Amino acid sequence: MKRLSFVMMFVCSMLWSYGQVIDSETETTKEGQTTVMEPIRAPIDGTYKKIELPQRKPMNLIDPREADVLYAKLIWRVIDLREKMNHPLYYPKEKKGNWKSLMATILDAIDTSEANVRPLIIYDDEYVTTPQSAADLMSNMGEKKVQPLYNEWGEDTGQIELFIAWGPAEIFRYKVKEQWRIDKQRSVMDQRIMTLCPMFWFESLAESYANEDSYASSDDEDEEELAPVTNRRWRNFGYIYYNEIRDVFAVTEVFNEKNNAQRRTYDDIFLQRHFSSFIEGEENVQDNRKINEYIVNGLDQALEAERIKEELRVKEEDLWEF
Repeated sequence: MKRLSFVMMFVCSMLWSYGQVIDSETETTKEGQTTVMEPIRAPIDGTYKKIELPQRKPMNLIDPREADVLYAKLIWRVIDLREKMNHPLYYPKEKKGNWKSLMATILDAIDTSEANVRPLIIYDDEYVTTPQSAADLMSNMGEKKVQPLYNEWGEDTGQIELFIAWGPAEIFRYKVKEQWRIDKQRSVMDQRIMTLCPMFWFESLAESYANEDSYASSDDEDEEELAPVTNRRWRNFGYIYYNEIRDVFAVTEVFNEKNNAQRRTYDDIFLQRHFSSFIEGEENVQDNRKINEYIVNGLDQALEAERIKEELRVKEEDLWEF
């Protein structure tokens, strides 16, 4: 019994001394609360040391002379993250060590703390001329909700306005503005991404219920009530100038399903066109209208997008034919 009590006293003294070490490394506020300790090392995702990502630089892209550009056209396309090929851009929904999604990378680049020397600028328009204010940026990342208040007797005592914030998991699309061009000096037809626009796909807090009058009445007592129909809407987060975020993309790895030892960066993904997308529109004299503005049917919109893509291919072949 004495031996057991001695062991318990020894264990308690060790725990007390260990707690003192932790307290010495944390900062205690006036209210007696302690702050979270800083991590002692970078996240470990493997058993061998990789090349330091901050040492990587984006590849220098060649800008042709105006006299060498035989043909150019602006194209608007959409990257839908719900497609299987685009899943590496959507996942993970939350950061896991060094692994983070494309939107999480963008949000980290926007951070205006002292650790981020060059915070990313988000613009209001696709011509990246007017930066967004901090208030507009925050309002685009959530939805306001009016919550009624009731007392203990169920009486309405007023209402309160809440702000429901969204995160990277609510980004399901990216609108891409790019230029296709033919360079006669290098005898190639290439493309250059100009802007990116993340799009929130959120469920509106205002639910719309189906109109009961539009359904035939039924006398069946076991008939279930109609479920509420939730509204899904799209909202632009803001426009990003691609050249301003390439330095960040070049040092952020993307998950590779085939081989974890050969991970690419987000800059590699966009330069190598390793994503699935569909054409939303091409520049035209009618105010650069999109396909859905002059074609209503979904199938016909897809055929029109294929026609634009085929036109680009034929244009390149025709120029090199002679």
